[in-house]
Amino acid sequence: MVEPDILFTRILEFMQGGALALDRRGHVRAFNPAAERMLGLSPARAGESPFATVLFDDPANDDFAQALLDAVYDADTCHSRDIPYYRDGQRAWLNMITSTLWSQPTQDDPARKVGVVALFIDITERKIATAELRRANEELELRVQERTRQLAEANLKLQNEITERVRAQEQIAHLAEHDVLTTLPNRRRFEQRLAAAVEAGGPFAVLYLDLDGFKAINDTHGHDTGDGLLQGVANRLQACLRDGDTLARLGGDEFAVILKSVRTEAEAEPVVARIIDHVGAPYGAEGDPELKISVSVGIALYPQTGRTPRALLQAADRAMYEAKRGSRQPVRPPAPDSKDV
Repeated sequence: MVEPDILFTRILEFMQGGALALDRRGHVRAFNPAAERMLGLSPARAGESPFATVLFDDPANDDFAQALLDAVYDADTCHSRDIPYYRDGQRAWLNMITSTLWSQPTQDDPARKVGVVALFIDITERKIATAELRRANEELELRVQERTRQLAEANLKLQNEITERVRAQEQIAHLAEHDVLTTLPNRRRFEQRLAAAVEAGGPFAVLYLDLDGFKAINDTHGHDTGDGLLQGVANRLQACLRDGDTLARLGGDEFAVILKSVRTEAEAEPVVARIIDHVGAPYGAEGDPELKISVSVGIALYPQTGRTPRALLQAADRAMYEAKRGSRQPVRPPAPDSKDV
């Protein structure tokens, strides 16, 4: 059977980790080859001086010395920590566990503290790997943040493009049903509303308006003046109508109106009178007499004059021309024959 002392000696020799023993005076009493290699210990100096003299010529190793002192003065606690150790200008990381050594108690002599043992392993590679991993994680986080920022910018750009496209589509849809110059509903939109009014069952009236004298002003003063005049007419016409009435520009100098809830021509005449008065007033900043026009108005009633959108619009158009040839007062055509309905 192998003697215990020989067995422990062989174990210490072949340990990959370092082992260091201090007596109560703090002198290095023993250490294994791994400790000699890691700490640069000299066997010749062991036991001659306190450990602070043997081990720590470099003040950078004060943390290592403090760990040993903690173990000496705090015998009831097992200490474990990662400590940097400097040798020949190079830093190594050691994980050190320290514990108090106690004597074997006897009947006459209780156990007493006789020293401290320190076990340590070189964890430099692990520390380097941990630092590299931390650095890699930080770089990854920065890349993720940068990519997230780029994606947010791309998403915002895409949202803006979608918003612009929707706005453009809405504008195209608006232009398809509205007059560009006056922003009023155009003929297409007017015919849709007229068809809806017929389907709803009325009653209502259709007014067909044509400006008298506009062509002469447009030819004399130019298209810019003519366009401004048409915009002024549109504003005045809108001011003459009631909530729920529909005003549209059919094209050129022709406009049309749907007057809701009108059963007779007499009910439409107050609105028509306002239109004639307002449109006929002079235009221009100072009421330039050269920019004075009038309007001819034809009236068609639903269902008396016609029962289809086409019949109503044609009847109001004929009535407008009758008014233009006559006194320019509003004219209501006679009730149509069945073939005109």
